Amino acid sequence: MLVTKHAAELCALLVNDLYGELPSRILATLLTKGRSTIAQLAQHTSLPPRFLRNGLSVLIQQNLLYHHTDPDSRGTSYEANPDACYTLTRSGKILEAIESQFGTAERDLVQTLLQLGFARIADLTQAFKGRAPKTNGHTNGSTDASSGLIESESHLNAVLGRLIQAEIIETMRGDSFRNPRDVHREIEQETTRTGPGEKTSKITVDQVGQIMSKYRTYKEQGKSLKRQLDLTRGTSGKRRKLQSGRGRQLDDDLDAPPLNPNIVVRINHEKCLVELRNRRMATFAADILGEVTGAVYRTLLDLLSVDISKCRPDPLLEEEMPGHRLTVSTMDIYHHLDESINVQSGIGKAPKDKIDFQSAEKIRPEAQDSESDSDASDGDMPVRRPAPAARSLDMDMDNGFGSDEDQESGVPHTNGHGKPKVKFEDDGSSKNNRIEQMRQHLFLLAESKHRFVRHCGTQGRGQWTVDFSKVLNRLKETELDAYIEQSFGRHGLRLTRILREKGKLDEKMLPSAALMKKSDVQLKMIAMQMAGLVDVQEVPKDNSRMANRTLFFWFFDRERTESQVLDDIYKAMVRCLETLQVERHKERNILSFVERKDVQGKEEEVMTTEHYDKYNDHLAVEEKLLGQVMRLDEMVAVFRDY
Repeated sequence: MLVTKHAAELCALLVNDLYGELPSRILATLLTKGRSTIAQLAQHTSLPPRFLRNGLSVLIQQNLLYHHTDPDSRGTSYEANPDACYTLTRSGKILEAIESQFGTAERDLVQTLLQLGFARIADLTQAFKGRAPKTNGHTNGSTDASSGLIESESHLNAVLGRLIQAEIIETMRGDSFRNPRDVHREIEQETTRTGPGEKTSKITVDQVGQIMSKYRTYKEQGKSLKRQLDLTRGTSGKRRKLQSGRGRQLDDDLDAPPLNPNIVVRINHEKCLVELRNRRMATFAADILGEVTGAVYRTLLDLLSVDISKCRPDPLLEEEMPGHRLTVSTMDIYHHLDESINVQSGIGKAPKDKIDFQSAEKIRPEAQDSESDSDASDGDMPVRRPAPAARSLDMDMDNGFGSDEDQESGVPHTNGHGKPKVKFEDDGSSKNNRIEQMRQHLFLLAESKHRFVRHCGTQGRGQWTVDFSKVLNRLKETELDAYIEQSFGRHGLRLTRILREKGKLDEKMLPSAALMKKSDVQLKMIAMQMAGLVDVQEVPKDNSRMANRTLFFWFFDRERTESQVLDDIYKAMVRCLETLQVERHKERNILSFVERKDVQGKEEEVMTTEHYDKYNDHLAVEEKLLGQVMRLDEMVAVFRDY
């Protein structure tokens, strides 16, 4: 698997920081040399086989390597898994997402599996038995449940079952450590194998179908236990209830039959990435439309993601974007929306006689190709567009909505002269009011220029879906624009937007299109060309190839620019981690002293004022560096993973 130089350095630094120099050295060699055996690794690293086996065992335990033993030669080859190595940066984000979405017990179990890599259920049971809280002294041996941690074997069984059904945890098998591309290649060779004397022919359509079917069966083997639990305990979508952002524990979970103790489990990072994508998309919507609308959007994404296992389609399978055909009804969103969210806030209210409901609730069964598509071009019947007066809100923005008590009681607000400006019409049912107010947030998401959701049906008071590829494309554009503006200013962003919209453009037309001086345009374009953001194509008018007889067309290659930005982000993350290593080396004496068990928790009491101040300064520097790495990781996820 090909990775850039800076990506390989980043993976090696992450492994070095968490697991030591020996595994990091072996991983760096595998990333540089490619697939190797122990003999080849010994030649490249100058390490004895005993040391190599110890380092490889650590990497295999943490799922950072692919390895396979050839049944004919009995030789084992090892290959680095750079995606799993990079995922080490997201351990904290994964734990935070699991705790907010499921609860403290689930976070405790996921944290344990992240530390172990993979483990048998019997080993997990033994580990949590040893960590069980002490009893409160009563004869019944009841424990303090206020901590929310795993307390018993039945509790572990329930938590593990819920996470397996949610696909956060997956089961392992013998070929889980193999590279999926090798498995696909082996299936293809077996399917297209010809007998002695037969001519090799092209792969037929039937053979392609067989290859896809066998490979899909291989990929679905990790979900066999999930399917069994869905049959015995009910599907995850029916059992998962969101209340205050956490999963509600069901009583029948504790009475469920125990799981097979010999099953080996590990974290499914693809599903964890789906949870992180939901958080990022909800934050994107909240930044543009407000916190309440973002909370409604997050609930919609959580419901859609129950049946979404990964963010991107498998390149080896001919499949569409995950979640393309899934829909959620308004009533489902209402039942799962946190009751503490005040849906009255965050959106304006106009009188009913000034709202064109036919236009607002227009159904779009298919995604629009662009945001400029008109409603009449969708193939549906044309609808009446609301007048400008109907689109305006009959409200005084200076005085706002008033207090929440006035909103709930239905008292009309005034503008200070006794004239009501906004009327909340009450039909006598608070439930219907809340549903309608929530639908207004959904319509706001649907009518946004980013097309966060799409109204695609009428069942359950309206059906909704998310065109993930289009929303993520707009998110990617936003991140790219922010990067260009930070690097080259407003003028650089303006020029790249013009090139993105127009395509290739003659340099003589750029100054007039950007409303800038010719000299300023030339300096800015040359600077961006040196950074790899834009490029120029020379088209000579004749064979003389003189400058005054040549046309110069500037263009913006978005795909190449995103690759360049990714490599720059990797380089910045490497610099942050290297700086962190230098800072830790400077304060190595203080840090080694703080790591002592008799000092932990009593640093201020034990240490002198001078050393304690140095320790606090080091913690502040470390927090800034790690925070910068986390912010850069958000950009990597947007450009590469989501």
